[in-house]
This record gives sequence, C-alpha cells and structure tokens, in this order.
Amino acid sequence: MSGRGRKAVLPPPDFQATERIAADGLQVTVLNKEGFERVFDFAAIAVPQPMRCSLARAFAAQSMGWNSHASGESYWRSIEIFARFLKAQGHPADDLGDLTSATLRLWRNNHKDTPGGREALAKIRTLLKREPRLAQGLAAEELARPVPKKGKPSKQSYRPSERDQVLLAAERQFRTALLRIRENTALLARYRSGALDPDSRDWRVGAILECVAATGELPGYPDKEGKVYTRAEGLLRGKNGGKTTGRLFLSRAELTALAVMMTDRYGWNLSVYDRLYVPVITPSAGGTATVTYEVLVEKRRSGEGRWFDTENYTDSGADSPGRLITRALEVTQHGRALAAAL
Repeated sequence: MSGRGRKAVLPPPDFQATERIAADGLQVTVLNKEGFERVFDFAAIAVPQPMRCSLARAFAAQSMGWNSHASGESYWRSIEIFARFLKAQGHPADDLGDLTSATLRLWRNNHKDTPGGREALAKIRTLLKREPRLAQGLAAEELARPVPKKGKPSKQSYRPSERDQVLLAAERQFRTALLRIRENTALLARYRSGALDPDSRDWRVGAILECVAATGELPGYPDKEGKVYTRAEGLLRGKNGGKTTGRLFLSRAELTALAVMMTDRYGWNLSVYDRLYVPVITPSAGGTATVTYEVLVEKRRSGEGRWFDTENYTDSGADSPGRLITRALEVTQHGRALAAAL
C-alpha cells in the first residue's frame, strides 16, 4: 500500500526479477535506478575460491540498497585492495569464516592512515559484518571497532594565482581539442555529402573518419601479434604525428580540461558530471541569435525528493554562460552518438 492507502501497481505478468548472482556464484549483477545492469566478476579476485563466493554473496546482499553503479564500483575497488592485502600474507585464509583477529588487526593497521585506506576499511567492514561466521569471537570484536576518523587535511586549496594558471591551461587544452574536432567534423560532413574527389587524400581520410565515428576504432586487421597496423593510421597522423581516433573524440586529459572549465563556470562537482543529462534547448526570450539550454542537475546530497534542480544558461556571445555548453556539445557529438549506438 502507498502512504495514502492506495494499492501499489503490480508488475507485468511476465516480469522476472534479475538474478543478482549467477549459477557459478561468482558473477554479481547490479542494477542502477535506470534499470541498466553492471556485472562484477569475482572470478578475477585473487583469493581462494570459497572466499570469492562468500564475498560475492555479501556484495550481492549489500547491492540491494544501491541506486547507482558508482556504489558498486567503490565497493569493488575496496574488495580488490582487500584481496591484494590477503595475497601479500603468503597463506591467505581459505574463506571469510577463517579470518583471524590478527589478520583483521593487521589489515586495519596497514590502511587506517590514508583516505583511500579508511574508505576500504569501512566498506570491507560492512561486507564482513554480513558474514554469520564472523558474528562472534575475537574476529567479531575486531570488526566492531569503528573506522578511524579523518585526520588533518594534508592538502590546501589553490591560491587565486594558481587557480588562474590551472584554468588557463585547461582553456588552452580544450581549445586545441575543439579546433581539431571541428576541422575533422567538417571534413567528415563533406565526405558524407559526396563533395570530395574519390581519388584525393581527403576522401581517404574521410572514409577512415566514417569508420572511426561508427566504431571508435581504425579500420584494419590484426597482425600475428594482435596489433593493428594499417595505412589508416599513417593517413590520419600525417607528417606531424597527429591524432588518430582523437580526430573525433576527446582524450581523457581534454575531457578533464572541459570539466575544470565547467566547474569554474557553473560550480558543479564530480558527482554532478557522473549523472549529468545532455542539456536540451528551450525557447529563448531574445532573438534567434541566442540559444538557451536547460540543464537538469542531480545533487544526491540534497536529500531524497530534492535531488533534481533545473538550471538555465543562455548562449548569447563569446563570454555568455551558455557558450561553454554549446562547445561541449560540439566536441562530444561523435562520442555521444557512438555511445547511443553501442
């Protein structure tokens, strides 16, 4: 029943809930709030087989309360850290129930002094407390100890002059990427429209760009060692050793530069980018020369029911707030199209 006494809507007759653990007991499927699946394979964890299955069961049980894949990924990273720690002991416990208080104490002492270590401690502690065999005894007492609180921050904020230098470097890096992708997008458009001479170098480059846009990879076949060597790479790089697939896509560094600029302009943090929807164009109050974007920003720390906030930014010129969104949409157009196709 709902809060007002109405009956809840029943699922369709053919509805089947997704199995969280595969038949082998090692693959765990996590669903986010949009219904997309992410599989975590515990066969890759470097611990004995019984412990892999126990960790997978605890992970699956914990995942029932998750709304995003980011939660699963953070727990997964902590499990990998825990597995590396156990492997370093030489003779790790065969299963979770065989963990001793001495092992758990050493795990705690080795990781309590760093932010990443404390995060791993907290998440592994949460998973291990789900194990019935660790509910009593000295190991249970060790697990009952709280994770140490954060110490004094070791980093300081940028000074205004340093911040300006970072922002200037990001702007230069992003502008280089913008001009490169814009130039190659124009060449690809000419190829698609049939405006290029089939015997010209530009036509051959355009054909390669068509493949890159559709697959994200260069056309070609692997050699005996599995590496792909084609004339396509030589054509795209040219005499100056330029970009290959980067002719249409941002690199990680360039994407980071864009995020730095957007953070400075809009005040968003990393969690906003993780869930940011593509901005949509809304009617502008001004003339046809202006474009207004409606951005749906998701801020989970605002409390349930207040996660979403709509922000409007207008592109009316070079220094207007919406110009950066226009350019961001331009440089990510091929990446977004490829992601949608895949």
